[in-house]
Amino acid sequence: MFGLLPSRRERDARARLDQYEKELSRRGARALRQYEEELGARGNRARRRLRELGEDAHEQWDHARQRVGSEGQRAWEFTEHTARDIDNHVHSNAWSYIGAGVAVGVVAGLLLSRRV
Repeated sequence: MFGLLPSRRERDARARLDQYEKELSRRGARALRQYEEELGARGNRARRRLRELGEDAHEQWDHARQRVGSEGQRAWEFTEHTARDIDNHVHSNAWSYIGAGVAVGVVAGLLLSRRV
């Protein structure tokens, strides 16, 4: 026990301890591999889901842009049509609009002159 060479019991204990350490190391390595595989699989699923969400968002953005573009075009056409109608109406009834403009000017002038 106190000699230079270890006893049989000490050698056996040391061998069992070494064997136990190797088993723990093997189990730990296996658990780490399983963890990394699971993490990789979850990461792949997350990346795939993010890619799908990105594609969906891109499709929605394209759809919204097309819709805004077509609605904007429709609004522009409506505005041009209305402006042409008003222009044609003013040209065909010019004296009526001139008279209305003069009347509004006179009333505005009277109202402003009373305040001053």
